[in-house]
Amino acid sequence: MKLVTLVNTKNENLIDFINSWSKLYSFSNEAIYSKSIVKETFSKTDIQNLYRWKNGMKLSVLKQKSLDTKIKAKLSIINTFKSNNEIDIDAFRKEFKNLQATVWKIFLLHIIKPNKYPIYDQHIHRTFLFIHNEDWSNISNTSISNKAKEQFYFERYLPFIEVQNIKDLKKLDEAFFAFGQFLNTRNYASLLE
Repeated sequence: MKLVTLVNTKNENLIDFINSWSKLYSFSNEAIYSKSIVKETFSKTDIQNLYRWKNGMKLSVLKQKSLDTKIKAKLSIINTFKSNNEIDIDAFRKEFKNLQATVWKIFLLHIIKPNKYPIYDQHIHRTFLFIHNEDWSNISNTSISNKAKEQFYFERYLPFIEVQNIKDLKKLDEAFFAFGQFLNTRNYASLLE
C-alpha cells in the first residue's frame, strides 16, 4: 500500500513555503510560457501564446479582440519597453490605459520584465492575505475593483517581494498560485487552523 498523509507544519520562512508549495503547482501548457517568456523580442504569436497560457484556454471572442486591439497592436511599444533596463510605470500606464483588466495589464508588465514584476491573480492575492493574517475568504476575480487590484499590487505585493529579495519570481508565482487554489478549494483551509 502507498498511503499519503498531510503534515501541517508552520514556520516563518518564506523560502520554505515557496519550495514546498511550488512543488504542488500544476498549470496547463507550461512549455508555451517557458518557450516564449525568455525571448528578447516578442512576435505577435509570442504574445498570443503567453496570454492563452495565462487564460488557461483559448480566449473568448471578447478577450481575443481586446488582446488584438489593445496589446498585440502595440507590439513595437511592448518590445521597446522590453529592451529598456527599467520600465517607466507612468509611461506604461499611459500607453495601456485602455486595457481595463488589471490582471492582464500586470501580466503584460510581467512578460516585459519577468524578473522584476511577478504575476498577479486572485490566487496570488488570496495567498498574500492569508500569510499576512488578513481576511482572504472573499477574494475572487469579481470581488475587487480593478483600481483596488492595481493598488494592492503596486503598494503591497510588489514592495513585499522586493523586501523579501525573491529572485525566482516564477517559483514564487507557482507557490502562491498553488496555495491560493488550495485555500479556495472546498473547505480545505480549515485544515490550516
